Amino acid sequence: MPETARAAADSETPVNPYSLLEAVNSSSETSHTAWLIFIGVMAYLMVAVAGVTHRDLLLETAVTLPILQVNIQLTQFFRFAPVLLVLFHLGVISQLVLLARKTLEFDAAVRALEISERRTHPLRLELHNFFFVQAVAGPHRSAIMGAFLHGMSWLTLVVLPVVLLLYIQISFLPYHDVAITWTHRLALGFDILMLILIGIFLTRAETSFFRAFWRTTLQHPMSFLVTTGVLAVVSFFSFFIATVPDEGLDRMTRAFLPRSTPEAEGRRQRFVVGFAIPYVASRADGSLWGVFHRNLMVTDQDLVSGGGRAGADEPSINLRGRDLRYARLDRADLNRADLTGAALDGASLVGADLRNVRLQCADVSELILSEDRKLARCASAREANFSRARLAGARMSGIDLRGAELEEAGLEGAEMPYALLAGANFSGARLEKADLTGGVQMQGANFLIASLQGADLTGAHAQLADFSSAGMQAVVMSYAGLEGAVLRDADLEGAHLQQAKLAGADLTGAKLAAADLRGAAVWQALPPPEANLDLADLDGLVIAAPSESEIAALSTVIGSVEDAGLRAQIGEALGHVINAAERGRWESSPERQHWHRLVLAHTSHPADYPVVLTEHLLRFMCRSRWGSGAVATGVAKRAQAQQFRGDIAAIHDRLKSQDCPASGTVSPKPLRELTLAVDNLRGD
Repeated sequence: MPETARAAADSETPVNPYSLLEAVNSSSETSHTAWLIFIGVMAYLMVAVAGVTHRDLLLETAVTLPILQVNIQLTQFFRFAPVLLVLFHLGVISQLVLLARKTLEFDAAVRALEISERRTHPLRLELHNFFFVQAVAGPHRSAIMGAFLHGMSWLTLVVLPVVLLLYIQISFLPYHDVAITWTHRLALGFDILMLILIGIFLTRAETSFFRAFWRTTLQHPMSFLVTTGVLAVVSFFSFFIATVPDEGLDRMTRAFLPRSTPEAEGRRQRFVVGFAIPYVASRADGSLWGVFHRNLMVTDQDLVSGGGRAGADEPSINLRGRDLRYARLDRADLNRADLTGAALDGASLVGADLRNVRLQCADVSELILSEDRKLARCASAREANFSRARLAGARMSGIDLRGAELEEAGLEGAEMPYALLAGANFSGARLEKADLTGGVQMQGANFLIASLQGADLTGAHAQLADFSSAGMQAVVMSYAGLEGAVLRDADLEGAHLQQAKLAGADLTGAKLAAADLRGAAVWQALPPPEANLDLADLDGLVIAAPSESEIAALSTVIGSVEDAGLRAQIGEALGHVINAAERGRWESSPERQHWHRLVLAHTSHPADYPVVLTEHLLRFMCRSRWGSGAVATGVAKRAQAQQFRGDIAAIHDRLKSQDCPASGTVSPKPLRELTLAVDNLRGD
């Protein structure tokens, strides 16, 4: 703290220092007690905040106050703790300003009795030992001791409070609550403003703020610069560095970042984006000094602790509507967690246990009626990484997984109707018995060598999707938009492809034994080998150029793809299908002639075709290889379709018999619907 300064007017009556001594000591005693309480409050809050882990932030664990052992709700603690600290700080500063006025007057009065510039009057020895008073008016000391006294005042009254406020903000930042973060910023801003407007009178006796500020600046420029620098850095960090991802201030800061930021290195790296410090390279994990993280880091932890495994329909933990963007939850146990309406964009959940998780819209009916995903409060996990995650039985109706990584993920029996999957990577994923109905958007998605046995993709928009070498036995893809899709070497035995649109598709090497392609439309599509079409039904297969209305509808679907790069890629790949000049060239091509031969060979079926088809499907779905019930589920759905060529009753009875390995594992809903259809057929 700077030395004392006093601008006394010539007309002022001299003050007797002996009469001031008792007043200064009395006020010093009170201020010292207030300062000790303030230091205790800061230490208490620091310990309480330091005890809050990322796991606590994720699970919203109550903050346990030290010593008192009182639990306070997490968000309430972080909302009001900085306000409490600022109020204590204001009280201490106000008390010290009152003390400073008396102490400065005492110092000026004693100086009038001293014969040199050294503070040697014995009266100074009778001052209270509070370091603040000693620094202002105490006896002359060595430079080291004087610096220590001034430093104590500067650290405890200026630096530590604002740094603690920033620490509270940074500690809570991974929770991603913009409103509470703004509370922290406003508390810090108010505290700094209070230090500027009131704290200046800790060193000056003037009654004018501007005069005190100007004289302090001139007389102690170094102290002024250091204090200003600390407050400026803390303020800048609070408002422009410690930001919630994608909030207004965050976007403003990143606009000034150089092009070498993680965003420029590819979209897949966004989940590691950390503190955006302009022109300063961040750590690989995006942390600050390896300690503070901008996003949640909860890896390799059991977050359920046995909950959600008892088979009950109740969620194990409630994370509804939470902002978990860019969180790292790799290998975390979130079995049966409720993440309805949660935001997981850019998050990393590699190898996480998400079985039976709820990651869906809060109001699916609203999504169906209005198609407003925001109004329906749908979960979003765009560009998230679910590689090798276990998602069996997950409820993900309406989820946004565009650009997400689900390589080798286990999605057996997952419910994903109305989902957005454009550009997602499902290579090697297991989607047996998955529900992908409701016009799922999966343009450009990658299903390379994925397992889709018994999955239901009715009405899916799968333009340019890659199903190369995928296991798609008994898959249901009726009315699906497969324009430009790659089905090369895919196993589609027993698949249901009625009315599917296959213009520009690649079926080279595809296995379509016993598949139903009635009414499907092929144009400029690469045909499968004739040997792979045993018992396939191509009755009514349309080999004609798409009509103008169909081209318009396809153009609308392509235009709905949000990602500009993917949209351009689909448009380029399907340009020969949409372009009239290109369509005409295919009329006389070898591929068109091959399709014509296939239609002739697989439309006129023998009289016993229904019996032979039924027997093939019965053997197929009850193979021990398909004991999981995936193929049986797909066959049960196909059997309920209109004009099914096989014997629906025989399919039903076989699934009910104990000698079929899939009888106990077929999905309950298709089996119930099949039973109802058979009962209606029999008139029961």
